[in-house]
Amino acid sequence: MQYINEIKNKQITVLGLGVTGLGIVRFLLSQGVPVKVVDSRAQPPGCEWLKQHAPNLKTHFGDLADASLSQNDMIIISPGLSLTIPSIATAIADGVEVIGDVELFARINTKPVVAVTGSNGKSTVVTLAYQVLQTAGYNVALGGNIGTPVLDLLDTEYDVYVLELSSFQLDTTTSLTPISATVLNISEDHLDRYDSYQAYIDSKLSIYNGAQLLVHNADDSQTKPVNNLDAPQVSFAQKNGDYYLADVENEHHFMTPESAILPVSDLAVVGKHNYLNTLAVMALLSPFNITKAHYKAALNTFNGLAHRCQFVGEYNTVKYFNDSKATNVGATIAAIDSLAGDTQNLIVIAGGDAKGADLDVLTPYLEKHVKALICFGKDAKALVALTAKGHLTQNMYEAVNLASAISQPHDIVLLAPACASIDMYSNYMQRGDDFVKCVRQVTV
Repeated sequence: MQYINEIKNKQITVLGLGVTGLGIVRFLLSQGVPVKVVDSRAQPPGCEWLKQHAPNLKTHFGDLADASLSQNDMIIISPGLSLTIPSIATAIADGVEVIGDVELFARINTKPVVAVTGSNGKSTVVTLAYQVLQTAGYNVALGGNIGTPVLDLLDTEYDVYVLELSSFQLDTTTSLTPISATVLNISEDHLDRYDSYQAYIDSKLSIYNGAQLLVHNADDSQTKPVNNLDAPQVSFAQKNGDYYLADVENEHHFMTPESAILPVSDLAVVGKHNYLNTLAVMALLSPFNITKAHYKAALNTFNGLAHRCQFVGEYNTVKYFNDSKATNVGATIAAIDSLAGDTQNLIVIAGGDAKGADLDVLTPYLEKHVKALICFGKDAKALVALTAKGHLTQNMYEAVNLASAISQPHDIVLLAPACASIDMYSNYMQRGDDFVKCVRQVTV
C-alpha cells in the first residue's frame, strides 16, 4: 500500500465517528498512520471503542469551531457531514484536502470495481450483482453504503469489489476508476443537504468520472453521462435500451444486444422494477465472463432485500408488502408502478419526513393505481392533500388497521412511505419491522 507510506507523516483528522468514521480509524491505525478524531457530539458512537483500543489517540468531541480543522493536511470525513458546514468549508478554503473513505480506498485499491448509485434500487442491484459474480466463481466483496465500510474490505484479497455509493460519498471521491459504473435513476431526494436539485443530480453523475464503462438508464434522461464521454456506454430500459425486455416465443425475456438471456420468470423476486434492476446488473457485469447458466442460478435464488418490496404475507386474500426503504417519492412511484394491476387494487401507507421533496409528482400515480392513501407522520397532511382518496391516521397501527378494514379480496396493501423515517423511528428498518408487526396483529 504505497499510498499509505505517503501519508504517514501528514497531519490527518478523521471527522465523524459513526460506523464509517470508526472504520477509517481502525484501518489507519492498523497501517501505522497516526490520526486525530473529531466529532461534534460529546459522546459519539465509537468513543468507547477508542477508549479501549486506542486510549492515547488525540480526540476532540464538541464544537467543530474549536477543533482546529484548518491545521490539518488532510481531513477524512464521514458522509453524513456536509462540506458546507462552516468549520469544514473554512478548512477547505485554507487548503486542507477533504476526502472520504471511498476516496482513500480508491487511492489504495488495484482491483476492478463495479460502482452503483441512484436514488432508488442501489442495494438490490449491488446485492444481485454480488450474487451473480459469486455464482460465476469470482471472489467478490460487497460494501460501501450498503453496510460494510470500504476500507474494511481491504483486509482480504478479492477479485472484484461491488460498491453501493451514495451522493454524499461521491461528493468526496475523485480517484475512483470503476470497470463499470451506473446511475440507476434520479428523483428528488436529500434536498435538505443540496443547494438545488441540479446539485444533487451532478453529484450522482460524478460516478461516471474515470469509469471504463458507463451504464445509464435510457428511461431516465437525467442518468445520461455528461463527462468522460470518450468511454464506452451502454444503456438499460424497458424497451429502448441496449439491455431491454421483449417477448420471445410468447414469454417475456431479458434481452442483451446479442440475444435473449433468460425469461423474466427465472427471477425469484416480484415487481416490475426488479426487471429493470436485473437489466442494470447484466449491463454492469458485461465486462466479466458470466454465462446464462450463472445468471439463471443467481436469479432463481435471489430473494430480494428486507424492507424493499418485501412480501409480508397474504391474509384473507389480501397481500401485504413492506417497502419501508422507499424513503423518497421516486421509490414510492417505482413500488406503485411495480405492483399495480389493471384495477385500482392498491392501498398505500405513506408518511414521515419528506425532506422538502415535491410530493405533487405522486398525484397521477395515486389517481391511476391507488384506491386509498393512508398517511401518518410529520408530512402526512401534505400527502393526504394530494388526493381525495387520502386518510389521516396517527401511527402505523392505525394505518394498518384502516387498510385491513377497507381492503377487498385480491387487494394489495403496500407500505411505501415516500419519506424518511426519522420523525418517528430510528431508521427505515425499524419502521418496516413495525409494519410487519402491525400486519400480524391486525390480521390474526
